[in-house]
Order: sequence, then structure tokens, then C-alpha cells
Amino acid sequence: MERFHLWWFISFLALLLIAFGTGKACKRGILGILIDGRGRYSLTHFQIVLWTILILSSVLAVLISNGCQLPKDYAIPHELLGLMGISAGSAVLATGVKASKDGPGPPNVAKAGPFTLSNGTTTTINPRLAQIWLVEEGDLADQVVDVTKYQNFIFTLVTVFYFVAMTWQNGNLPKLPDGIVWLIGISHAGYVGGKVPDKK
Repeated sequence: MERFHLWWFISFLALLLIAFGTGKACKRGILGILIDGRGRYSLTHFQIVLWTILILSSVLAVLISNGCQLPKDYAIPHELLGLMGISAGSAVLATGVKASKDGPGPPNVAKAGPFTLSNGTTTTINPRLAQIWLVEEGDLADQVVDVTKYQNFIFTLVTVFYFVAMTWQNGNLPKLPDGIVWLIGISHAGYVGGKVPDKK
């Protein structure tokens, strides 16, 4: 195993443990960092945490394996910066849409805990990992798959797989094909757009 691969694994593990520790410190369990302000597991949190750990651990591996200094010609590929920008932008927009729905008036977004349905009955919603791809508002909250979230989740996994495979093969941060970045961007646009209409 080359120095890069060893340090990538160590850096990844260290950052993962920090993420777990952050969740535990918030008294939400080891996956607590993935829970949003509503007490639900969040696809946005999952993506940002995952990309942060993967990209930062890769950069740390390059840094450490080169004697704690980056090569002079080293640069993070602009496709990866675009990917992080898409994830961060999507998070800001999704949070804004959720905040607008949390305003005055009858609740229509399912928060963890008691939640009132449109017929006046109350149900209880608890945090669970499947919420990453489940509908989060209306009477069917936590009962059916939100296809925009599911598509976004699958595209994220495919891109992560490609990133890991290419990084392992090259021993450095890979240049992602423009088509993948476009697909992720379109998927995120659909994901955020899917949050706008009120669901009953």
C-alpha cells in the first residue's frame, strides 16, 4: 500500500470518528450529525458530511504523504469545487424553503415528535435513517419515498463510488467528468424544486 492510500485511510477514519463524536456530543447518537433542526435525518446533511470527509481526507493524504507540504502544482480540480458548491447551495436553498414552511400557520412539515395531519389527528414521527429519502411533509410524511430525494441520493452514491475508485487508482484527487457534475446539479435542482409545493 502506498503512502497516499495509507494516509487517506487514516485521515478518512479520523474525520469519520470526529463526525461520530459530534453527533454523540449533541446527544443524538453516532449519526446525530445527519439530523437537521427538525429532528429528522437529512439528505442535505448526509451529502455535505460525506463530501467533506472524502475530499478533506484526500487532501490531507496528499499533504502528509508529501512531507506535510502540497506539491507546487497541486490544485483541487474545479469539478470537485463545483460539486461542493452545488451541495452547499442546495443546502442553503433547501433550508430556506423549509424555513418558509415553518412560519406561522398550520404545520405542514413533519418535525420529529407529534405531528398534526390535515384531518386533525396526531401522529408521532421519530428520527430514522430512511428519512434521507422519504417524503417529509403532508399526511404521507415518513410513509412514502420522495423520488427527487431518492434520485439525488442514488446520483450521490454513484458519484462517490467514481470519486473513491479514481482517487484510489490515481493516488490523488481525480478530475470528474463534466457530465457527472451536470447530472448532480440537475438532480439537486429537482431535489430543491420538489420541496417548494405544499404537500397535503
